[in-house]
Amino acid sequence: MYKGHDRAFVTDKVDEVEIDEIRQYRDTRWVTPTEALWRIYGTKKSMLTTYFEANNLHVKARGILYRDFPEYYTRQRRGKFWQERKRAALSQVGRIISAHPAEGERYYLRVLLNHVTGATSYEGLRTIDGQVMPTFREAAEKRGLIEADNTLDDAMTEAELFQVSSSLRRLFTTILVFCMPNDVHSLWNNHLKAMSEDYNINCKCKHTVEQMVLKNISDILHSMGKDIESFPLPKIDKQNGTTNDVPKEIIEETSIEVDPEDASLHKNLNNEQRKAYDKILATVDCQRGGLFFVDGPGGTGNTFLYRALLATIRGQGKIAVATATSGVAASIMPGGRTAHPRFKIPLRIDDGDICGFTKQTDLPFGGKTVVFGGDFRQVLPIVRKGTRAQIVDASLRRSELWNCMHQLKLVRNMRAPNDPWFTEYLLRVGNGTEETNDDGEILLPTSICVPNKADDNGLDRLIDSIYQPASLKDPKYITSRAILSTRNDCVDKINLKMIDRFQGEEMVYHSFDSVEDDPHNYYPPKFLNTLTPNGLPPHMLKLKINCPIILLRNIDPANGLCNGTRLLVRGFQKNAIDAEIVVGQHSGMRVFLPRIPLCPSDDDMFPFSFKRKQFSIRLSFAMTINKSQGQTIANVGIYLPEPVFSHGQLYVALSRATTTANIKVLTGTHDENKEKNKKISTSDTY
Repeated sequence: MYKGHDRAFVTDKVDEVEIDEIRQYRDTRWVTPTEALWRIYGTKKSMLTTYFEANNLHVKARGILYRDFPEYYTRQRRGKFWQERKRAALSQVGRIISAHPAEGERYYLRVLLNHVTGATSYEGLRTIDGQVMPTFREAAEKRGLIEADNTLDDAMTEAELFQVSSSLRRLFTTILVFCMPNDVHSLWNNHLKAMSEDYNINCKCKHTVEQMVLKNISDILHSMGKDIESFPLPKIDKQNGTTNDVPKEIIEETSIEVDPEDASLHKNLNNEQRKAYDKILATVDCQRGGLFFVDGPGGTGNTFLYRALLATIRGQGKIAVATATSGVAASIMPGGRTAHPRFKIPLRIDDGDICGFTKQTDLPFGGKTVVFGGDFRQVLPIVRKGTRAQIVDASLRRSELWNCMHQLKLVRNMRAPNDPWFTEYLLRVGNGTEETNDDGEILLPTSICVPNKADDNGLDRLIDSIYQPASLKDPKYITSRAILSTRNDCVDKINLKMIDRFQGEEMVYHSFDSVEDDPHNYYPPKFLNTLTPNGLPPHMLKLKINCPIILLRNIDPANGLCNGTRLLVRGFQKNAIDAEIVVGQHSGMRVFLPRIPLCPSDDDMFPFSFKRKQFSIRLSFAMTINKSQGQTIANVGIYLPEPVFSHGQLYVALSRATTTANIKVLTGTHDENKEKNKKISTSDTY
């Protein structure tokens, strides 16, 4: 007879206890299928839940943080419980799996576990002074473990001074996605009026205006890959939301309007472009699919061909998806998006990672017409700490699909039609056939070299040749030129020289630097301020009105705000910057930029988790050669105090300009005819 798992024996106390092991064995508890089922399908015990149980059972455990628990306790896998160590284990280091602030409650749970001891349940973690907070975020804020929203509220208030409601809504959306505000309701209520001023002109109904603002914010969030339902904002009425079952991606692609100028581009194609254009469209019209690779050196009109194809296909009511591996390249094409979010490609590829869709056919890309394009003469894919062979192996030519592709070559340079010598010279440099000396050094024409004499003023002469002091007040003049170099420290050096020369009102922004899990302040802010990891803005950011800047993050690629976008500073406040996009199809659009938390992309760079809260921009009087790839710059200066260190860098730098007359090069030697670099031959990838 089954009496339940809590069966108890009650006996009178006797002086002598008779132990009958046989009887005890026969009288042991009987586990029925009911209890077995409960154990199999019940809630699994995790390391965290057993940590709660240990705090409930052991008084000593209540003073130990979860991350330090393995130092004093060992977890028994068989019984799934924590047992106190018999001997100290100083070598045992606990680690809580990292979480990004964008993950919401999971991140705030981690913050609490890193600071709160003695919790016996999830509810206990959220309890402060007897009050149970509804979320981990609110509990962390109540304990003072996360930054308050005052700076974000101030950023919105300062941006209101410019009276641009549409830009305010974009700023609000940027804050939602990148800054993870703690009190979204207050931020919404405080700034709804300013965000809706343009809608109030034609509509006086408050509810309708609010719905219009929400719908616009929802559209912006979707373009950034987010859903408004993920944020605690008022609900959108059903009649104002999407009423059909068509995927948002389809709606987004079919809503792209074809520019009238793009619709007539096919009439101006040269013979090579026309041949490629006709071959690609033939597979689209016949619906038989095909793979193509357009091989075009810099300036041969690759983008011109892509725009013509996109306009023609979209003009027929069909869907043409334009993607690129970088935000800058994507922004050049109408409706362009970065490939990773559009095709659900993981940003960090580990063993077992796959794209977020299933294979449905054995045909390459499902039998669709796919056009690849690029230039193997340019910089190859980046493989962190990779060897030369590994870098080459990461190129498209090593793909199994390469033999399935029809190669279409563009040779005629459309960027420099009146300078045929320059066109041929670029091809020789890119193909690795340009004449070199015994040391593998390429000889540069004397006409493009800036004398580097012993007076150590060569850099100033290069700057003067690109940026004439009398013309620095003209924004168009500034954005039509740039100085390129190989290393970030060289770029920073030039930018600091230029901003000091630049005239205008000045504003200096200092970053807020911190290290996660550093209660003892082993890494003080003074030390952190000296760090400038690759891809992050500097600690001290000095700006002036109308100075050029470059964006360092993909904030809203669908609307031109992507990594590498060049902008002009039009105004600044303490917590917000008013900027204007000056490149791509969104040129002329005004945007507001807030401070956002940034982390280095290379996790192995430091022995700690470094975070910098700063505007995600840098000055762009000068930029790295890699960052300039994909851009056309009318006047180019090239600063090479040290040899180029990667395949294609010299070719990329030279091919940004339109003619020989618009290039100036300063090398690290006193010989004005030599670029002391060993050129890696492009033939390695062919």
